[in-house]
Amino acid sequence: MRRLGACVGIAVVLAAAGVANAAAIARPRNLDELKARIARVLDETRVPGVGLALVGRDGVLWAGGVGLADRAAKRPVTADTMFRVGSITKSFVALALVKLSEEGRLSLDARVSSIAPELAIENRWDKESPITVAELLEHTAGFDDMHFNELYAPLAVEKMPLGQILAKNPRSRVARWRPGSRFSYANPGYTVAAYLIEKVSGRSWVDYIHDELLVPLGMTSAALRWSPEVDRRLARGYVGDEAVPYRAIWHHPAGNLMASPRELAALVQLWLNRGRVGGRALVSAAGMERTERSETNAFRGLDTDYGLGNYGDTWQRARVRGHDGGIDGFLSSAKYMPDRGVGYVMLLNSTSVNAGVAYQRIRELIAEYLVPEAPAPPPRVEVPVEELRGWAGDYHVANPRMALFECLERLDPRTTMRVRVEGSRVLVSRPYMSIEAELIPIGGRRFRLAGHSGSAFQFGRDRQGRRVLVGWTGYQVEQPAWVTAFFHYAPTAVVWLLLSALALPLAALLWRRRGAKVGWWWPLVAAVSFFATPWLFLAAALQQGLGERNAYTVGVCAATIALAVSAAASLVQALARMGQPLPIVLRLHRLAVAVAASGAAAFFFYYGLVGIRLWSY
Repeated sequence: MRRLGACVGIAVVLAAAGVANAAAIARPRNLDELKARIARVLDETRVPGVGLALVGRDGVLWAGGVGLADRAAKRPVTADTMFRVGSITKSFVALALVKLSEEGRLSLDARVSSIAPELAIENRWDKESPITVAELLEHTAGFDDMHFNELYAPLAVEKMPLGQILAKNPRSRVARWRPGSRFSYANPGYTVAAYLIEKVSGRSWVDYIHDELLVPLGMTSAALRWSPEVDRRLARGYVGDEAVPYRAIWHHPAGNLMASPRELAALVQLWLNRGRVGGRALVSAAGMERTERSETNAFRGLDTDYGLGNYGDTWQRARVRGHDGGIDGFLSSAKYMPDRGVGYVMLLNSTSVNAGVAYQRIRELIAEYLVPEAPAPPPRVEVPVEELRGWAGDYHVANPRMALFECLERLDPRTTMRVRVEGSRVLVSRPYMSIEAELIPIGGRRFRLAGHSGSAFQFGRDRQGRRVLVGWTGYQVEQPAWVTAFFHYAPTAVVWLLLSALALPLAALLWRRRGAKVGWWWPLVAAVSFFATPWLFLAAALQQGLGERNAYTVGVCAATIALAVSAAASLVQALARMGQPLPIVLRLHRLAVAVAASGAAAFFFYYGLVGIRLWSY
């Protein structure tokens, strides 16, 4: 159900800065060689198997599999092996709403509140910027992604009314900024979208998509709910060498489709044929074109824009669109090259560390096979140097998928990009890093990376007049260089100072004999609380218990409160005892520890982490 986050995207841009100029991988000469080289990738990355389909406008060119669907049973992947395809489900939900709009049963520009006023959706900009159907589908409503207590669910949830699912945690459906001002990937929006399908059609969203899309496409074995029959055909998903059990998800309209590569190829063919299947239009050509563009995002016009369950990709040899997906044990991709008339389905049954490497390498092999000669990328457009210099500066991500993790993105250096101009070249890097990539202007304040097939970055200004850098790496807002420097150095200083606080009991013992009180208790509590908080959080995550009340989540709540109390007490105590007969170095160290603890506590408080109850977040 997930897409790569902004920080990962930025890291990939910079890591790949030299890749575009490297020699292209050798093109597989025939299908057998393609399969052999894919098998080698699977072996090197320890990914069990992959289901594949190569697609043209006239039909499936080839469908099959490489590797194993089930390691224990030695079951091979075939063209008809079913996989969990995650967020590719969104493409069908979006197509269903496009179809309903073409039938005149709703408008994509309609207010969600006018169709389903009973849903709890908080939007303080509702009068001037109401949330629309299209904004749900384009991820521009401003919602959070799924909160912890609405992640995994009992199997019965797949048959539960969507109204009950949406009542689980309305806090993930709050507009965090003005709807339409920026993109932020949010799975709950697609559960709302599926609810609208039910309101308008009078049928369950599962039945509507099955009858109106899957059956006409010939995807009669694809399923949106688990069943024993589906399970018999389903590949086993793996994390590392361990098979992961099937787990239902609360927001199943956002990512629960199960399909084989042969059947999912029908979606790729539908995209290539502009909505036509079997000689008739399932969705109009205009409707299909609408899925390929954003009309609600204030910053749009990039080749990577997210439309209606459909987004672009410029990393491959030709311009690519479609959708990817990811859910425990499975990675998926359904993509098409509209200018070349070909596409593919790639379904992996692993989400191990190396699965992303396998995903990237296999799709490169497929692209080389399907597109023998790479088309020329958009040419460089000359832009006045003065204009380019106007965009130089530091930019920080301002569209976190979850408000809770905004604090981590604030601290992560990978979420800041530095833009500088050297002559007529625009260069981007992570601050304090030497690796740079060039952004090549192609007109309209749009830029591409060297060797890429289209635009992926755009400069502009928001409603407040701030400079922004927008693209598949995120929505990034300018910030002063001193802020970048502060968040680069301050967290490291805080960590080292609080680590040193663990030695204060020893200092107190040494100076007690001289009649001086160091005051070590509160700083020690602050340090222990500070380091315990992420440890408890990670422990809960590993146990998949972030949305539950357990020892770890209660511990996070208690530790953050203890940090706030002990930091304040530590600071008061340090100031009060500055006159103690202690070496000035020790007194200043004691004060520095107290300031560091107070700064950490203030940071936690600002982001709403003090006393957080993860089980009800």
